[in-house]
Amino acid sequence: KIIIGSRNKVNNDKAVNEIRRRNPGANITALTLDLSSLKSVREFAQQIAESESKVDILVNNAGVPVVLGPPQETVDGYELHLGANYLGHFLLTMHLLPLMRRSVSARVINVSANWHVFSKIRLNNMNLRNGAYTAAKAHLQSKLALVLFTREMANRLGGPHSMVKTYAINPGIVKTRRVDNIVVRFIKALIALRIEMGPQTYLYCALAEQLENESGHYYDNCRRVRRMPGNAVDDQTAHDLWELSADFVKLEPQYKI
Repeated sequence: KIIIGSRNKVNNDKAVNEIRRRNPGANITALTLDLSSLKSVREFAQQIAESESKVDILVNNAGVPVVLGPPQETVDGYELHLGANYLGHFLLTMHLLPLMRRSVSARVINVSANWHVFSKIRLNNMNLRNGAYTAAKAHLQSKLALVLFTREMANRLGGPHSMVKTYAINPGIVKTRRVDNIVVRFIKALIALRIEMGPQTYLYCALAEQLENESGHYYDNCRRVRRMPGNAVDDQTAHDLWELSADFVKLEPQYKI
C-alpha cells in the first residue's frame, strides 16, 4: 500500500491514475501535504495515524530546488529551502515514528544530494539572515541537514539494533522535466539517468535485505559511501541541529526521542 503526499492535487491524481493504468491492482492513494507548512504536515500525519495501523517505509522526497532571487520564507517564517527541504521532513518523520515503531522493520529514506559536501550548518543563523543568504547556500545547507538528521536519528534510536532504520541518499540527476535551455539539455543528455534508473537507490535503501544491519549512513548509486566529509559526520553538530530543529517546529513531548 502506497500513500503519496504532495501539495498539488492535480499532479497527485495524475500520478495515481498513471500507476493504476500500468498496474490496475495497485493499492495507492494520494493526500494533500505541503512540506513548507508545519500545519499541513501535522494534518497529514494525523490523517495517516487515523487510517493506518503502521508505517513500514517513509520516503522524504519532497523539496524545492535552488530558488534564485531574494530569499523567500515559508508560512511559518523560515527560509524556504530550510523549511520545505528539511524542517517539514523532520516534523513529519517524528510524527510518524510511533507508527513506524509498530512495524516489524521500518525504514526512513531521506533524499539529499552529493552537493552537501560543500555546505555547513549555521546553527546561529539557520535562516541565513543579515546578508548571509544566497540560494546555493540555502539549498546546500538543507541537504546537509538531511544527512545529519539521518545520522542523529539512527544514533538516538540505537543504530542498526533498532527496528527503525534510517538512510540518506543521493538520487542523481534524472531526465524528468523537459528544459528549453539547449546547454542544460546537452549536459543532461551526457550525465543524467534514465527515468527508470532514477528510483533505484531509493528502492535499494527501502527494500534491500543486506541493509538490515545498517542505519544512519549515506548511499549513492546503490552503494554506501564509506568516506564521508567531516561536515557530514559531525556528531556534535548533528545533535545540536536536532535540538534546534525540535525547537523550531515546536515538537510535542510525546514525539521526542
